[in-house]
Amino acid sequence: MIKVKAVPLITFLVIFSFVLFLGGTMPYFLLYIFSFTFLVPLVHSLIVLKYINGTINVPNQSLYSGESIAIEYEIKNNSIFPIPYLEISSNITKQLTGIDSPSLVLSLGRKKSYFHSETILLKRRGYYEVGEIIVTVRDIFGIFSFRKKIACPTSLLVYPETINLSTFRIISSHQSGEALIQNSVFQDKSRVNSLREYKEGDSVKTIHWKLSAKRNLPIVKEFESYGDTNVTIFLDNQLDHYKYDIDRRLEDKAASTAVSIINYCLNQSIDISLETQNEYGYIKIQGQKKSDYKPFLEALARFKGNGKNDFKLLLKSRYEVIQRSSTIIIITPYLDKEIGSIAIELNMKNYNPLFILITDTENNTGYIDREVEAMLLQEGILIYTLDYKTNIKDTLEVYNG
Repeated sequence: MIKVKAVPLITFLVIFSFVLFLGGTMPYFLLYIFSFTFLVPLVHSLIVLKYINGTINVPNQSLYSGESIAIEYEIKNNSIFPIPYLEISSNITKQLTGIDSPSLVLSLGRKKSYFHSETILLKRRGYYEVGEIIVTVRDIFGIFSFRKKIACPTSLLVYPETINLSTFRIISSHQSGEALIQNSVFQDKSRVNSLREYKEGDSVKTIHWKLSAKRNLPIVKEFESYGDTNVTIFLDNQLDHYKYDIDRRLEDKAASTAVSIINYCLNQSIDISLETQNEYGYIKIQGQKKSDYKPFLEALARFKGNGKNDFKLLLKSRYEVIQRSSTIIIITPYLDKEIGSIAIELNMKNYNPLFILITDTENNTGYIDREVEAMLLQEGILIYTLDYKTNIKDTLEVYNG
């Protein structure tokens, strides 16, 4: 891209017109001087622009929201001429953090390089084409301005922040007679699997009091887990429900909540599925072991509120093929009567529906019909409400003591 200042250009055109129509020694002299004044900075700028190049270095390891990374770039002047004015602008920080990075202005000697490094905090999960550096070369008179882009071929996949939950209430599908056995960690309390020392986050209900008193340190009981517990997360990404999502807050909270529950279930060897959409596409990921975690992470890093199909239709079309007595977790920023009626129907059909409602009260985004919420609670359906600034761990563990 080339920019030329208007005043010198207009002056040159006036002198050229004068010479063209009238001629004369002095007008020609002025034309030659002015042409030389234009030509030298033009040629100088074009030469240095041609020989400017650079490199951008970004980490290529697994990255998580909330981590800090170093972004480095180097601009090289490979020409035999110095650059009197060089401006460097980067949009990389803006893409990764939402914060503009100030432009740098400097001069660069011949065969010299400029190296820059900055540490940025990854506030957002997501998939990013890292972007480019724009260098602007100007002559000392400021007549010409040339821009050159230095692209970075690397992309970044930033995983959502995972919150380690010590407990989370889900109903096991194991049955004793006609009654479902409900507990917070899918365990048969009648069968002690092992004993170990107390760790932070363990429930006081699992403490072996007699043995703890004997050893003079807290000992907890680990119970056998039910192997037939199934969890399905339906993650709402309907475009209309995220229409006014400021700075992707609802998206990020929904993704971080989902990945935290998935991490907890996989640590417990619980069979878990994630079902959502991507525009018109349908996404389903399933796992039971910790080694199954990465596909969930990648899907939730790319998660966007861009679903073109009705989320309620996804729920209706899928729950009939899910194993009965499974826990169905619905993560959504939108609770209305129709979604509420689906949850009641699930409850009546021997599923175990559970809602996690995502809101951003600061920006007044997310919708909860309070009458529907009260009706669901009356039916015994659990509802967690997570505001953007709410601590996920504190909220999701609240029912477990």
